[in-house]
Amino acid sequence: MVEKATARDLYDYVLAQGRKEYIVQRYKGLGEMNPEQLWDTTINPETRRLMQVRIEDALAADDIFTTLMGDQVEPRREFIEKHALTVTNLDI
Repeated sequence: MVEKATARDLYDYVLAQGRKEYIVQRYKGLGEMNPEQLWDTTINPETRRLMQVRIEDALAADDIFTTLMGDQVEPRREFIEKHALTVTNLDI
């Protein structure tokens, strides 16, 4: 059993425990990875997954791309909030 004096102390403890076994890194693109990281995440044929992507409606695809990658924050936030509970593949 663990006892902490404040909610903040408990929060910090839980986060620290959750991170013990993991290293979390975020990249904006593949160009920021070193060769070993590229092999582990993208190139290794034993662990990679290739998926065919079809764009049935180019206008809808362009709209979603603009929403998620564009300069406007509010539409992106609304999209994320609307779909957050139904996401099935999340790359974090």
